[in-house]
Amino acid sequence: MERRPNRRPGRAGSAQRDTVRLDHSTPRQRESDRETEVLDPGPRARPKRPRALLASALATTIWCATTVFTPILVCVILGWWQAGAQGPVSVVAAAAGTAWLAGHGVPVDIGPLHLSVAPLALTVLIAWRLAKAAAGTTRAIGGRDAAAVRAAAGLVTILYTGLVAAAVALCSRGPFDADMLPALLHAVPLVAASAAYGSAREAGVLPWATASVWLRRGLRTGFITAGALLAFGAAATGAAFAVRGPVVADTLALYGNASWIVALLSLLFLPNLAVWAAAYLAGPGFAVGSGTAVQTELVELGPLPAFPVFAAVPNVPLPDYATVLVGLPLMLAAVFGVVLTYRSPDQRLPRVTTAAVLAAATAALTLGLLAYLSGGAAGRDLLADLGPDPLAVAGVSGVQFLIGLVGAALIARLFAVHRRAAEAELVRRDTVVIPEPAPSRDDALPCHP
Repeated sequence: MERRPNRRPGRAGSAQRDTVRLDHSTPRQRESDRETEVLDPGPRARPKRPRALLASALATTIWCATTVFTPILVCVILGWWQAGAQGPVSVVAAAAGTAWLAGHGVPVDIGPLHLSVAPLALTVLIAWRLAKAAAGTTRAIGGRDAAAVRAAAGLVTILYTGLVAAAVALCSRGPFDADMLPALLHAVPLVAASAAYGSAREAGVLPWATASVWLRRGLRTGFITAGALLAFGAAATGAAFAVRGPVVADTLALYGNASWIVALLSLLFLPNLAVWAAAYLAGPGFAVGSGTAVQTELVELGPLPAFPVFAAVPNVPLPDYATVLVGLPLMLAAVFGVVLTYRSPDQRLPRVTTAAVLAAATAALTLGLLAYLSGGAAGRDLLADLGPDPLAVAGVSGVQFLIGLVGAALIARLFAVHRRAAEAELVRRDTVVIPEPAPSRDDALPCHP
């Protein structure tokens, strides 16, 4: 059996043993007594979110402006070449920039012509691309709250407003001109609203999901009613072009080789004509110049320029049998009032009535806003007043929507209540209640020892 050597601890071991034996401090105190080496961390790293916000906002804003401006520039260059490439290239770029600004609703001057009618087709495209740019910026920073929406939408609005201001400054060449303050007053609301909507939708903070059921159904019904009337207006515009097709063709033939440019400009203004036709069906009609009126029972027109859009304007009142179209908003409102009632069986009568009133107000305000955006001026004397009167359109159509939606909702609610009561009575009569058997000892599970 091996014997271990009897080692006597030295002074160091004895001191260490005594130290261990006499050390009654807590672990936190012993840890604080240790000697630590302080390292210099250097400059503190800044968070990456501001960098990502600025980079993504800059990239998406420039891409948004490029995707809209490039097709316009290509069309202008093709027209310039077809016209013999007359004039400097700077004037060609100014023409493209002026068309881009007109899409934002900016009033522009083309020689003696003062144009403040925004082509709604281009305006819708710009609003869609701005919403996509703000959504991309919000996605890049991982925004999921209102603060991220404010940051992304605000920065996109600031950068895009800078592009609009630069375009106004650079496009004042040759016959083209635009004022800075009116340009910003018309463009900034469109930019801010589109960016805020796109960012809030991407972040998921739109108040739509948290709103009341009757509020959502009322707003949805109002937008659908206004959209249905606009669809009928677009159909009426197509019918007008079809009926007056020879006149439109003769008008295009006057432009010779540049007829395709005129046809393209006419296509950009087709949504404006759809809004004008909706106002025509609603009753107030629209104006094509100062002191003019185009209504179902009254047409007063002056001399019009040779442009295909004006060639499709009715020059005579509707026949007596066709004046029934004036009641089209009322009929549409009645249909969607019934739909609203049958979609809301879980809502009480006051809620359904309030939703119908809200739907009528939403549809009227939507048509009034579109009437305001679709009008303007295409000159200073003869065509200084174009489009429908927004207040008249909102007022007249609002009364028809209110009568149709509320009346149809109440009548449909009455029949729906009686139908549900009858169905419940039939179910009660035809249902045989089978009593459940009482529990007994035989129902218990056998117990094996």
